[in-house]
Amino acid sequence: MAGSARHALWSNFWALPSLMILGTVLFTVGLLILDGQGASAWVGEWGWPLSIPGKTALELASGLVTVHTAFATLYFSITLLVLTLASSNLGVRLIDRWIGDRKIRFTLGLLLALLSSALIVLSSVDSEGPPERVPRLTLAVLTVATILALAWMTRALNHLGRTVHIDTSIAQLGRNAARSLSRNRHAEPPNLDLQGSIPIRAAETGYIDEIKCDKILDEACARGAAVRLLRGTGDFMMEGEEIGTVMGYASSDWVTPHIIAASYRNDTRGPVFEANLLVEIASRALSPAVNDFYTALACCDRLASMFAVALNVSHTPQWLTDKNAMPRLELPTEKVTQFMDGPMKAFRQTAAPYPAVIIHMIKLMARLPCSSESEREVVEFLWSHTQAMAEHGASQAQTDADRADIRAALESARHLLTAS
Repeated sequence: MAGSARHALWSNFWALPSLMILGTVLFTVGLLILDGQGASAWVGEWGWPLSIPGKTALELASGLVTVHTAFATLYFSITLLVLTLASSNLGVRLIDRWIGDRKIRFTLGLLLALLSSALIVLSSVDSEGPPERVPRLTLAVLTVATILALAWMTRALNHLGRTVHIDTSIAQLGRNAARSLSRNRHAEPPNLDLQGSIPIRAAETGYIDEIKCDKILDEACARGAAVRLLRGTGDFMMEGEEIGTVMGYASSDWVTPHIIAASYRNDTRGPVFEANLLVEIASRALSPAVNDFYTALACCDRLASMFAVALNVSHTPQWLTDKNAMPRLELPTEKVTQFMDGPMKAFRQTAAPYPAVIIHMIKLMARLPCSSESEREVVEFLWSHTQAMAEHGASQAQTDADRADIRAALESARHLLTAS
């Protein structure tokens, strides 16, 4: 529970900005103390432009507050605007991806931290006081930091624009799904008594956000045990539900602290959520409210790349090994034929009125590298859905030309049937 709380706290959008604000405030206070102990007079001895009087220092501090207020307001407003527009058109679940971007959080934290520093400096300037009470060192450091922040903003705004661009998210989702499917797990199962297994019970209700495999492997090695998990990252579990078993040891309490739950599903690991989100984006893009079939085509490309990986990945149970190369942990095998059946049907139903999308998806299926070594179950799954897409698309097509193109595309994918 404590690990879950720490994870939720740090994953909060405001965690990093808050930490940066706190650090900057402490740093600014330290600079002001140095100014009061003689650093201001030392800087003033350097002459113009550092030997500023109190009135000029007040104007400079006021200007810095205005600049950083404008920057923070601008950046935060643009962030809210683009996220609102994108989520309303392409799905609210993408917000979790965008606000988790560390560069966006760092930029907002930087702007708010500099604004906080500028406010403290403004409140400390005494325009009518003696010269030694002018915080020259602090103002010099803050001015330099502001100039550097200006340079950073040019990069940050470009990054923000690219991050919220839907094609960027589609590409990242596709890469993550394909990478997760191709995980290399070659260990054979351990030779342990399965009859004496102890069930692992879920400690709380929620979606599995993280499985700390390294921790589980180390503890399993120390106990001479093996762990078999029935639920993977992104799966929903209920408190008290059996989510796995421990073999070769008399208890399972040491496993549950390393299974972190979240109140909502995210795409931190595993291909299930990424693939489903690709289908959701495509379906929303093809809705009458959005009507953006180019986005749907991009989703088709990434789905096909995921299927290409799935064709050459074994779905037999495989185990993770500890530092001594002993198999200790079995994670649930993500089968495309299971978690993509429903989403592919939903995609077909949405894309059927769009012959261009149906034809493009079928042609991508025709390009998949099927061979005699390919997973037969996956090949049969893909061929079944390809046929269904062609039939549904042809029934919705308005012209004979579109129906002919769909039949031609299906014929080019005939090798899937041959491979199966």
